[in-house]
Amino acid sequence: MTQKEFKEGVLRGQGRCIQAAQADPYKYYNLILWACACHHELSFDAQCEGTRAWYVYQLINCFQDKLPFLEAAIQNFDNTKSDGLWKMQYLSELLYRFSCDGEDAAKKALWRKYKKLYDYLMARKRRPNSRFHERDDYEMICHVLAEDNVIYIKIAEDIGKLFLEKSFYDGFDFDWLYGTKGKQYLSILKKQAKKSEYIAKYLSKEQKYEQERENIREKHFENTPKKGFALSRWLKREADKDTILYYVHAYIEQSEFEARAEALTAFSRCPYPEDPLPIIEDTKSGCEKLKEMAWQALENIRHPMVREYALQNLQNDSETVLPVFIKNYKEQDASLLESLVKSIYVDFDDTTGWHGIHFDVLRMVDDDLKAPAKLIQHIYATTYCSCCRKRALMQMNKRRMLTNEILQECLLDSNDDIRNYANQCLKKRKQ
Repeated sequence: MTQKEFKEGVLRGQGRCIQAAQADPYKYYNLILWACACHHELSFDAQCEGTRAWYVYQLINCFQDKLPFLEAAIQNFDNTKSDGLWKMQYLSELLYRFSCDGEDAAKKALWRKYKKLYDYLMARKRRPNSRFHERDDYEMICHVLAEDNVIYIKIAEDIGKLFLEKSFYDGFDFDWLYGTKGKQYLSILKKQAKKSEYIAKYLSKEQKYEQERENIREKHFENTPKKGFALSRWLKREADKDTILYYVHAYIEQSEFEARAEALTAFSRCPYPEDPLPIIEDTKSGCEKLKEMAWQALENIRHPMVREYALQNLQNDSETVLPVFIKNYKEQDASLLESLVKSIYVDFDDTTGWHGIHFDVLRMVDDDLKAPAKLIQHIYATTYCSCCRKRALMQMNKRRMLTNEILQECLLDSNDDIRNYANQCLKKRKQ
């Protein structure tokens, strides 16, 4: 594996990189060091995939001397500012793995950042008008550190003191921490609340907010009218035929462009059930909003007329039309589809829209369509999204395309679902 292939593989989270590092770690020493000191996240979508700290730590474990990687991670961690992104969480989780292996410097770095953020929260005189990134990072580090009830109680006491001294903080600020760790240690919290006014304050604030949040949620769903994309999802999943037809007529009867576009959002997820000709005509509109919504609605429609229209326009605007073509795919389109999708450059920042196209290909199975086998393999090998890699892997398995070599690679994938799936597949093959 070349240096470039290794770096790209790390950004994808592929198990083959760990295999390569296990075989010849010093060949990739600088790249693994880069993973500890890089200035951005390594995950394509950390919210869905996690931070990949486990994965990077497996690369580090290929070396007997882990100190240079620890020092790089700590320096990077100390210099990282709260910005609403995922780098702080990635480095926190990476250092936590070092600390679990007895590296005291990693634990000290985590508590140092904890104190720095806590002092910042305590020093504030009011809540910021925009996102509160320091609070978010503080709560995240609390979650990483709270590995047992002793540490959690200490953190709960600190937050309770924050509640008592700064009235603008409330249960909303730390509800994720309470909803996970707090529920786990609730009985201990209640006992400690009898001894500590800080813990009593923490518990009462969190429980009060929890009840308020539940009341707000119920009221919101009961009284909030559905519209736009939320309406479309509801139509697709729950509405009866008459209700869907009501929104068809609401669209057809609109003549003003902006209003027509707004009405068409009802079919941005829900398939339009009537003659698609009006929507096809709206793709030619001079109103960009209506034109965009019309193409989006066509992405959900399988119809000979839509297929023909997509084929006519593929060369003019493949980025817009390709999802519609994929929805209306037929077996004779295999070579064309494979060529079009493979021609899209796949980069980490998704500047070419490859991720949406890959997802459309993987969803073809929902319409009982078989995407070309080589295309599923292409997605498995090139996607930076491990969630899409998992979907591709499962489809490859159903089509008997998985070799033991691929499964062995998947045992070291950054995605724990992929690792578990590969393990299950290999166990079945041994039976």
